[in-house]
Amino acid sequence: MKDQFCSFYTNSEDITFYMSSRLGIHDGDIILEPSAGEGIFIDEILNAKKQVHIDALDINDDAISVLQKKYDDNPDVDVRKTDTLFDPQLDKYDISQLWLKQTDTLLDEQLDFFNSTGGYYTGVIGNPPYGAWQDYERRDQLKKKYVGQYVKETYSLFLLRCISVLKLNGRLSFIIPDTFLYVNMHTKLRELLLKKTKIEEIIIFPSKFFPGISFGYSNLCIITLERSEMQDAINNSVKIYRGFKKSEEFRQLIANDTLPAYIEQFNLKQSEVLSNPQHRFVFADNQIVSLLRETTVNLGDVADVVTGFYTGNNTKFIKAASNAVKGAKNYEVIDPSMIVDNSSTDGASDLSEAYIPFIKSASDKRYIRSREDWYVRWDSETVSFYKADKKARFQNSEYYFKTGIGIPMVKSSRIKAFLMQNRVFDQSIVGIFPKDKTKLNYILALMNSDIINQIIHIINPTANNSANYIKLIPYIEPSSMLLDEISETVDRIVELSENIDDKTIKQMEDKIDSMITSIYLVSSHKQAK
Repeated sequence: MKDQFCSFYTNSEDITFYMSSRLGIHDGDIILEPSAGEGIFIDEILNAKKQVHIDALDINDDAISVLQKKYDDNPDVDVRKTDTLFDPQLDKYDISQLWLKQTDTLLDEQLDFFNSTGGYYTGVIGNPPYGAWQDYERRDQLKKKYVGQYVKETYSLFLLRCISVLKLNGRLSFIIPDTFLYVNMHTKLRELLLKKTKIEEIIIFPSKFFPGISFGYSNLCIITLERSEMQDAINNSVKIYRGFKKSEEFRQLIANDTLPAYIEQFNLKQSEVLSNPQHRFVFADNQIVSLLRETTVNLGDVADVVTGFYTGNNTKFIKAASNAVKGAKNYEVIDPSMIVDNSSTDGASDLSEAYIPFIKSASDKRYIRSREDWYVRWDSETVSFYKADKKARFQNSEYYFKTGIGIPMVKSSRIKAFLMQNRVFDQSIVGIFPKDKTKLNYILALMNSDIINQIIHIINPTANNSANYIKLIPYIEPSSMLLDEISETVDRIVELSENIDDKTIKQMEDKIDSMITSIYLVSSHKQAK
């Protein structure tokens, strides 16, 4: 169940049982439930028949009403309507206030202070809200209180807040999106987790394990941790599991039963995760991990990686080639007489209405686009409107009509990179423009290779291929002889794609892929030096 605050109430017995078991409940515990909802976790804790005190907080009037009715006669459950992130009572327990107010970086001295003071709770359990839109006034308030943290998505702030009110050796079990493990904006949060908590276990699973819920952009995870001293934290190893097919399998972890073979298991030392770029959790074999750590040149060093253009009102300014184009349901079909040949960022000056080919969607094949599916209005009056309109994004216009490489921002299992020539590209496309134009074919081949496809998914397993993550791809350049061979083969693919059978093209693509795999996995250490 979901409410207006994007609190997803936990209706899975397997999840609540797993989390309460991992929390470890003892007589005398003081436990916080920061987004108590309907009290599912509280009920599970009370079922343990231990002498505990529980603070149950929620911002939702309906949830508070339910909680008060359930626990009105229980003196061990204190129900309070409050905003957990700003609650003044929690401020009294919060050991993080000094560094939150004074700095936007986690300096070692401040981290030492973080662990040298008391906290209050021996345990925190919860399923904080995520996915809720934060209005700009609230964002400003959050920025002032949680300096240097990412405030557009509050689940990470709930995690930070709840760690800050834990006693030393206090435990926390949270269910949250897994994006904090990978994405750039949570780098500081990862640093704190790795330096100031012992992460015991993380289990990653599909959001559909929640009845009636499914996210397209990420999985969910349950993180169990213990607040600790720094040395204990960095020496700790995290157990991570992913690949679950049903929530019942969580109980096998509690029982220490043998897990199904399809569930992947990783054991990562926190000090090693700290040494990864942006302290990112990397789930890969040692060869790939070494490649990511040791390669000194990234794609962003040798190419400009940018996002494309947005009209501000696509159904008004964009037309489809036909009704058969994927996603064309709400778009008008282009009149061919309106299509012009124009490559000016000021638009066609001699026409009242004109359209040019527009790259708006993924390609159906690698290396080239086989057809034009979309057209964008490009007369000078309309282009002037794009430049002035607040909703439109006439961004990175110096790359419009240039020769480069395009990949869709929305990730698929197999990324298909394609050549862009003399085209404007949509904001849903990431454009890659080599600084050395003689490397165009090689980088096009890289972006279509199995090894780079694998690396992209490791760098950021979420649904997005945003430009900032594409920039992080390790770049290794082969000998000039091998570079020429790859470039010549790419030329053949581009020239012959429309005239020869797919089997022959596939053979050439496989040949390139084999060469790039060799470059990256056999020569990576040499190239990184």
